[in-house]
Amino acid sequence: MAAIPRSADVASPQAALADMSVSARRLNRWIGLVVIGLILAPLLAVAGGAAWLRTIAVAEGRARLAEVLAMTAHHTDTVFQVNGEIARQVALAAEDLGAEALRLDARLHGRLSEMAARHAHVTAIAVTDRDGRVLVHSGAFPAPDEARLVLPDLAGLVAGGWQAVALTPPRHDPVAGVVAFGLAVPRFEAGRVAGAVVVETATDYLQHAYGGLAPVSDFVVGWIDRKGWVLSRRPRLDEPVRLDRATGHLRALAAGATEGQFEETSPIDGVRRLFAWRELAHWPVVVMVGGGRSGLATAHDRVALAFGLALLGAAGAIGALAFALRRAAGRHAALVECVIEADAARRKAEDRLHQAQKLEAVGLLTGGVAHDFNNLLAILMGCTESLQARHPDDRALRETTDMMIVTIERGARLTADLLSFARKQMLFPVACDVSRQIAGSRTLLAKAAGEANQLVFDLAPVPLPVRVDPAHLDACLINLVSNAHDVIERDGRIVVRTRLRVIGPEEAADGLAPGEYAVIDVEDNGRGMPREVAARAFEPFFTTKALGRGTGLGLAMVYGFAQQSGGTALIESQPGRGTRVSVLLPVTKDALPAMPPRLERPPERLAVHVLLVDDDPTVRHVMAESLKSLGATVSEAADAAEARARIAAELPGLLVTDVVMPGDMNGYELAAWARRGGRRLPVLLISGFAGSQLPETLADAEGIAFLPKPIARADLAAAIAGLLKQQGDAPNGAAAQGQPAPA
Repeated sequence: MAAIPRSADVASPQAALADMSVSARRLNRWIGLVVIGLILAPLLAVAGGAAWLRTIAVAEGRARLAEVLAMTAHHTDTVFQVNGEIARQVALAAEDLGAEALRLDARLHGRLSEMAARHAHVTAIAVTDRDGRVLVHSGAFPAPDEARLVLPDLAGLVAGGWQAVALTPPRHDPVAGVVAFGLAVPRFEAGRVAGAVVVETATDYLQHAYGGLAPVSDFVVGWIDRKGWVLSRRPRLDEPVRLDRATGHLRALAAGATEGQFEETSPIDGVRRLFAWRELAHWPVVVMVGGGRSGLATAHDRVALAFGLALLGAAGAIGALAFALRRAAGRHAALVECVIEADAARRKAEDRLHQAQKLEAVGLLTGGVAHDFNNLLAILMGCTESLQARHPDDRALRETTDMMIVTIERGARLTADLLSFARKQMLFPVACDVSRQIAGSRTLLAKAAGEANQLVFDLAPVPLPVRVDPAHLDACLINLVSNAHDVIERDGRIVVRTRLRVIGPEEAADGLAPGEYAVIDVEDNGRGMPREVAARAFEPFFTTKALGRGTGLGLAMVYGFAQQSGGTALIESQPGRGTRVSVLLPVTKDALPAMPPRLERPPERLAVHVLLVDDDPTVRHVMAESLKSLGATVSEAADAAEARARIAAELPGLLVTDVVMPGDMNGYELAAWARRGGRRLPVLLISGFAGSQLPETLADAEGIAFLPKPIARADLAAAIAGLLKQQGDAPNGAAAQGQPAPA
């Protein structure tokens, strides 16, 4: 049957859903604008009303401050009138009396003490000579000889007439023991100025007088002289303060004003206030009161808030309906968007699953491929070296076999990289000094840094022993220096530093236990990274390099190595200022091994009975030929069961076993079995894939060595010679050689 053609006017379901989504979104936007208008309108009304009410409140606050200022000015005038009258009376009483007569006048002292006690604002009354030495003091009789007061210009006071007075700035009264300012008048003797009478008031007087008064918030009241000295203040001052000439009232005084209002931030306590001030008519004193501007409108703000809440409530009722309509329209729009997003999420999840499966497959495949490939390389290495040994004088053959050996070694490095990528490369941790390890890798690190960059080593002078795999530590350092080289643009400087850091319980983080850590810092002056990039720097496959310039595994391997070794890695970076990567490794208490003596060349003959265990017959045959060429007597076994029988029957002097084998035991288990019961049988473990780390029972044992396949004959000879030397140096080593195997 022929298909019925779709009419051009009939839209597809996808197009219809798309049109519905567009219409719903448009309606959604209009309803959203209505809701926003319903919210903004009352908010604007509240803001405008609040501003209007605040203006009224500030005006009322100014009027309130003016009332408080008038009351305070009247009180201040009274205080200074009393102080002035006291000073004049004392000056008359002390007139024409000599200094010694005054010092011994107990009656005058009693009168001064009575006057000071009668008035709360009078702290002390003193009579001085022209130099300020206190002759009579209300607080002590006789006055101490060393007591001195700072006096104003007495000649100026005399020129101003008998009514002239002067104020002394706040100073510590040595007799009363308080900080006080004074009102001074001249004292005459035989018609000449002989000193002064000073009536003192403590600087905290206003705190006591106005402590319970708070007409406005942040209320402050103070007396200030024309030079800017704060004579007294509420709240009290801990020490004398002199205001800057740029302060509002001092500028106005200099311009000729005698009162006014201004708003500024107090230089004393940093609070912004509205101030009102007035200079007293008969005294050189300014009275100032102030209040916090924000507190003046508090009550009006509450009214504005209540008004706004009422408006918002009314608008909310209308907005609820609009919001319901908007939500319905939004659901229509979300219908299509959910379908689209679900499809996109499905495709994204499939991509992630595919990527995860691919990585998992690579990880699973890597071990097997590395093992089989290393076995093939082991066969090639053995055959090539055997060919060299049979024809030592054939130069052309030698060149060919040398090239083959170089190629085999490149293949071995490739498998090592694969195992490192999958984090399945075997770790062989030993105690080593990080500074000495870095010093031994200077040449490799210099090549990684590049000739154009300056490489600086700042190594700790004391040993920093850690328990790590030295080869992996070298690879970690090369990775860090290479990364630093890649991000340096010019004038490169790379610093490799070691130091000791003690982490206490209060700063333990990143999974680190409290204790001592050896820190390896690699710093560069490259372009650096922003914080969000640095936060992801240790993620696998994350890289900022150009396509093809990096895999994103370098820092991830560094972090994984540090974590595997019981530490961690940290990164600090700023754009334009460079990067520092710190590797923290726990300090170990294990003794550092002595540097092993280097053999000039591997031994040519090995007189030892070797039991060789490998499940691959070809690998076993090639390895056996290599051992025989070195002079060893070789027995072969295909699995652990056969090996146990041969150990019991033949008592070999050395066990060479593959790690990964079929049967009831792998190489690790066979080695542990062969060394039970006190037997010191040397064991050489060989493998193309050994897992992540030696078992603890073997890692710390003497007479155990490991070689990764493929194995060069020289490396094989050196490893066996080292094991035999350990066996010979051990106590009773020779006797242990012939002990029976465990049953």
